[in-house]
Amino acid sequence: MIFRPGREMAVTAIICLSGEGGAVISAPMTAAVLTVGCRLNQAESDCLRGVLRDRGFRIADEPAGADVVFVNTCTVTGNADRSSMALIRRVCRLTPKPRVVVLGCLAERAGDSLTAIPGVDEVWSNQRKQAEIVDAFPLPVRSRALLKVQDGCDQGCRYCVVSLLRGTPVSLPPEMVQERLERLVAQGVGEVVLTGLNLGKYSAAGIGLAGLIASLLKVPGRFRLRLASLEPDSFDERLFAVIGDQRICPHFHIPLQSGDEKLLAAMGRNYTSAQYARLIERLLAVRPDANIGADVIVGFPGEDSGSFERTKAFLERLPIAYLHVFPYSPRPGTLAVGYGDPVPREVKAERVALLRQFARERRWAYARRFNGTVREAVLEPGGRALTDNYLRLFCPELAGVKCRSRHLVRLRIEVHGEDLLGRQEDL
Repeated sequence: MIFRPGREMAVTAIICLSGEGGAVISAPMTAAVLTVGCRLNQAESDCLRGVLRDRGFRIADEPAGADVVFVNTCTVTGNADRSSMALIRRVCRLTPKPRVVVLGCLAERAGDSLTAIPGVDEVWSNQRKQAEIVDAFPLPVRSRALLKVQDGCDQGCRYCVVSLLRGTPVSLPPEMVQERLERLVAQGVGEVVLTGLNLGKYSAAGIGLAGLIASLLKVPGRFRLRLASLEPDSFDERLFAVIGDQRICPHFHIPLQSGDEKLLAAMGRNYTSAQYARLIERLLAVRPDANIGADVIVGFPGEDSGSFERTKAFLERLPIAYLHVFPYSPRPGTLAVGYGDPVPREVKAERVALLRQFARERRWAYARRFNGTVREAVLEPGGRALTDNYLRLFCPELAGVKCRSRHLVRLRIEVHGEDLLGRQEDL
């Protein structure tokens, strides 16, 4: 299915935000968009900024002094809930107080609770948000542009509330994706990140993710594509073929969640640890320099010491370079919430700490492999740069120097203790 809600759904909240008693707040005004959560949320915030700019609003970096503040929330974990709530309350306490519009997945899940917060003026459902931004060209605020091409998921993971809130998979038409990429490249953006809730589910006009990437690689100009998180079942022969192109960043984030077969089944994941290991082996055969990362959930119901040790041992055998480690957080409405939360908090914390230490060691071991090599990197403000294989560098020669962020350069990597430096080869 392709998402193109009728414009009649996109009521006038952005064109003219209504104040008390239906009074119209007219542009030009200043708007700020604040974001909690994943790349998909960030991509949607960029689209919202684009809509606001096109409708005459000035875009502010900070909420203080803005006339309207949009807070794009997340509810993937309890920590995300708390971060979102804290941000909303902080904005509502600003003096002078802006008009506060709350959107995002927490707004979809707990809209009534958010409406009750003093100072919140509007709460948007996800349907309302998508209707407002569906035709928007993004206004990136980072050195890398996030391009949303897909939303929704029908994977059925038993711990995931976000798929329940965002619905079944939908995809942006390929011609629209290409047009947006062409415009971003024409603006001098060197790296574009393709993102979605389940990017591998991209399907529109008979084209899957591999076909979309192949068509985007025909766009002229100097740019590279990075792929956001990909589920293990996203990979087929066509995708392996296109990711061999050197304009695809050799950086792949593939959620694992557990290395224990019993827990993978309980989570509703549709692969075994052996299948996951073979996928990583195949991926490295195609891109030997790839920086591969994974998500791991710690403390899922039923994770005893043996389960955790099996996961830890599996990770130690895998040639992965980094981890995102999360303590399990029961989410309302999911199947797993019925399992309870039997792993004590302190046990979760101890296991999380162990895996995060392991992840730090792996990250630095990977970085040291590239000491003295030259890699393509995208420039960031403050003398920073990000390489194609996801190494974040500090560039002493560029610190304090006005340079054009978002551009691609070649940098020689130098590892000094726990510092990663980049020396310019060209500009």
